[in-house]
Amino acid sequence: MFLRRRPLPPSVVELDGPFSHELVHTRGIRLHVATAGRPEDPLVLLLHGTFGGWFEFRRVIAPLAARGFRVAAVDFRGYGLSDRPPSTAGDALRTAAGDIAGLIRALGHDTALIVGADTGGTVAWALASHYPEMVTGLVSVSAAHPVDLRRASVARPWRHVGTLSRPLWPLLGAAAYRRHLHSSTTPDFRHSPGFGEEVALRVRAGRISNTRPWRLRTNRLLTAPVSARWLHTQVSAPTLLLQPPLPVWRHLGRRSAARVTGDLNVRHVARTRDLPHLENPPAFVEAVAEFAERHL
Repeated sequence: MFLRRRPLPPSVVELDGPFSHELVHTRGIRLHVATAGRPEDPLVLLLHGTFGGWFEFRRVIAPLAARGFRVAAVDFRGYGLSDRPPSTAGDALRTAAGDIAGLIRALGHDTALIVGADTGGTVAWALASHYPEMVTGLVSVSAAHPVDLRRASVARPWRHVGTLSRPLWPLLGAAAYRRHLHSSTTPDFRHSPGFGEEVALRVRAGRISNTRPWRLRTNRLLTAPVSARWLHTQVSAPTLLLQPPLPVWRHLGRRSAARVTGDLNVRHVARTRDLPHLENPPAFVEAVAEFAERHL
């Protein structure tokens, strides 16, 4: 007889490390952040993807703080140690961007450097375009504005098979976490002990009670439809595209460049593919810190 596994408590992702765990009240909910650095230093917010959580940045929080920043890795609403209110119909992308805007204020800051990977990058692009006064810089980690990604997928679908199949991935259950990590990292990382550790942590996070509806909702942000007002919004903040030198990202990079009116830099972190903060944390920290020190 098949027995469903019991849901796990949020504490399974309350990991120890050179950071502090905080619950921050904003917009009627509590968002969990893992923080390091002095409160008066410039704020750097780290936004995770659909199949991760705050913990995917655990190896870069303290090193970034040591470079002179207040660093906060966020659990989106519905994830990890953050609140999981009932999922309702509405503009999920606007809600996610609004949560991060509220979090910046709740942490005592007016502005922040926003670093987003996967769907966290989607939210980062939305925040930078809709709340330009709050974003001092945007670091897009193998990500794009949802309008640009959707248009690129339509124009060259053979290069975006993974993106087009993404809506089905959460239906795979635990296999989705391994599949996403496998397709997003280099062979060297996939054959390292860190790969199995990261898969196991993501699977545990996915078993936290009442997180599945939020993962489904967040996954759809990747190519989310936006209001007419957001279709052509541009990003005035200095922007760093961290992405591998692959045709799919070169194509998306041209679309991203057309959306950015501020200073634009494109960089590849050595020995990584789409998740450099997991694959090569020291080089990722160096790339982000250099960009931040130049523009903050």
